[in-house]
Amino acid sequence: MIRNKLNTLFLAGILFLGFSRCSIKWTEAIQSGSVSQHGIKETVNIEIQKSLIILPVTINGTRYRFLFDTGAPFSISNKIQKENNFKIISKGKIVDSDKNKKKVNWSQIDSVFISDVLFLNQTAFVGDFEANPIMKCLEIDGIIGSNLIRNCNWMIDQENKTLSIFSSIDEKANENCIVIPFNTDYQYNIFIDINFGQAKVNNILVDYGSNGSIALSNEIFTILTNRSIINGEFLEKGITQSGIIGETVELERKLTFSDSVRINDLELKNVLVKTGETVAIGNHLLSRFQVTIDWDNKNLYLTKPKKDANRIGLPGFRLGFSSEKGIYVQSVIEESNAYKIGIRSNMKVIKIDSLDFENGNDFCDYVEYDLKDEIFIQLTDSKGEKQDYYFKKTY
Repeated sequence: MIRNKLNTLFLAGILFLGFSRCSIKWTEAIQSGSVSQHGIKETVNIEIQKSLIILPVTINGTRYRFLFDTGAPFSISNKIQKENNFKIISKGKIVDSDKNKKKVNWSQIDSVFISDVLFLNQTAFVGDFEANPIMKCLEIDGIIGSNLIRNCNWMIDQENKTLSIFSSIDEKANENCIVIPFNTDYQYNIFIDINFGQAKVNNILVDYGSNGSIALSNEIFTILTNRSIINGEFLEKGITQSGIIGETVELERKLTFSDSVRINDLELKNVLVKTGETVAIGNHLLSRFQVTIDWDNKNLYLTKPKKDANRIGLPGFRLGFSSEKGIYVQSVIEESNAYKIGIRSNMKVIKIDSLDFENGNDFCDYVEYDLKDEIFIQLTDSKGEKQDYYFKKTY
């Protein structure tokens, strides 16, 4: 059995949260909040953008776009806080998924509507959702996070792009589902156990705020490799910029595909596994299922997929943006086709497929763009000369 060695702080989707002392402790403040109705049965249409779930939320009569994230606390943007002047009840720090730190305020939001469901007296931290270029492109105004989510039961149906909210769960409707008990923590994050072959990995964060598949610590990844449970890993090197604070940090991680992942008796094929700062399941894998979160009994219900997922092709590189560099290559997978033909970190991007960044297109156009199997990219090399590259994704 492999146990995930958790510290007192948890990676919370986009956020890894730690707090300083203040007038009201955050562990007390985050426990506030309730839902006003009984007998709730509401469904809201959602948007899937870059494998993330975006839903409409209404605060004081204004409609906003919020990220649905079981791995982070409830949050509102600086803009919403400024428009409404909510009461500040606590102060503290956030440490994001790249381990960058920043001070934040915690506010009390009197009322939040999701469809016709009214959530009362919810605690939210005030975040800057434009600091990270990718999050800025998503144009989200906040996060529907774990401390709000725990007030109801939820069904996430990404195939039909709906999210349903219930006061109680119809157990008969879940008779043919995979049942997974979950544990939770003081932040109301959800943790489950899954198997890799005959090895069990405990306390895996269920993280709808991540568009990844499965992330494991270096220690667990190495143990599974030494036991030949996973193999054939690739190495990605460069920098990353995945946290809400938006600062870049050095990146060196392993990744591979695995056919050994098992949830109860269900074997999952072609699961992308990476090393990371936390141990988590992201929405790239969760989207294979219709998922019901039963907070009353602390169970997840997963519908069995109709067929195995195909192995995805990897572009082999990751792009980022800064005001100094423009659009540039942040990291490259060393064994990928992109690396083999000469693409390296820090190369400036001029064009990619039909997108021309010198003639009208911007970074947000790239964020919204889905790369095809065959890729064309124009970069400037170390001498400042433009070079054209044609290659296929790596399988």
